[in-house]
Amino acid sequence: MGKTRNQDFLRGSDRQQSRVVTGAAAAVLAVATAVAVGAVWIYPHYDEPEGLAVAIDVPYVGPGVATGTKVILHGAEVGEVTELVKTRPDTVRMTVTLVPDEIGGLTDSFDLDFRPQNYFGITAVNLIDRPGGGALTSGRTLARVPAGDFTMSTMLERGSVAIDGTLTTPMVRALDKVVRYTDGLTPLIQSGIVFADRVAATQQALPTELLRYVNDILAVMPAFSAQAIDSLAYVYDSVYNRRPDGSVGVDDAFMDYSDVGLGLAANSLFGKAGSLLASHGSELTPVTLLVKALTDAMPQGLDGGAAPAKLRELIDRYNAAFTGPADGKTLNLRIVLDDLPMIAAPLAQTGLPQTPSQEGPR
Repeated sequence: MGKTRNQDFLRGSDRQQSRVVTGAAAAVLAVATAVAVGAVWIYPHYDEPEGLAVAIDVPYVGPGVATGTKVILHGAEVGEVTELVKTRPDTVRMTVTLVPDEIGGLTDSFDLDFRPQNYFGITAVNLIDRPGGGALTSGRTLARVPAGDFTMSTMLERGSVAIDGTLTTPMVRALDKVVRYTDGLTPLIQSGIVFADRVAATQQALPTELLRYVNDILAVMPAFSAQAIDSLAYVYDSVYNRRPDGSVGVDDAFMDYSDVGLGLAANSLFGKAGSLLASHGSELTPVTLLVKALTDAMPQGLDGGAAPAKLRELIDRYNAAFTGPADGKTLNLRIVLDDLPMIAAPLAQTGLPQTPSQEGPR
């Protein structure tokens, strides 16, 4: 006796319902199997980027290198990193996919390093073209040692290590002293700037005029230099630079003779005079006091220096009073009588000019 089943969402007999459920299960299983096969075998090949795939074994990679990291050649993007696998404890296999049209001339002798791709510090794998080698083919595995790690992270790390090792406490103190000394020079530097500004503000002459002055100075420089050289030549070729045989050089005999003469003058003449004055100081004191008294009275006697001028004016007046040849001088004498009242009135009647009376009493 068969078992009867009823499904609320299916219509028909029990056999029809069983056939529909079995078909739906088979369809679901077929779809799941197709999806699994596509995800495992078809999708990786479909998603794999087109290009030339090359595996590179390197001992290390730079910070920031991962799947999707760009590969550059001569600063231009030519591919990307598609896989990064650690094959051995000291080896990393980096698979890069390159665009064949962008790597023209690149051979399997290339080198590589790690550096920023742009100013934002994003790391990229940089290929360095080298001469020689063979053509690159897809699927090859090459071993390379990076030429350097110039990524932003490494540069910052090395800079931090350098600063940590050099900016010690004594270094900071030394830098602080340098800053303080430099700050102390600020007024001097400011004064120099102000002085230069003042010179520029007061300098009204045009550069052409100043250059003309410089040209005038330079025009006489050759003659001045020639005269200076001639002067030196005359000094060099003088009688004092000649030996008795006529050759150029110091005349030792003449110099010795001059030295003896200077020694005699210094010791025998001035030295003896100094000894005499030193030994007779008490006898010379009255004489020196007398000379001092005379010299002290001279300025008062000379009216502070005005007496010679007055004396010279008086002599000039006396010389002007005599005219005529040397053997017959005539004295020019004028007697002024118009200041006398007894004579001034008659003279006024004559109508003669009375200029002398108007000049004042005489």
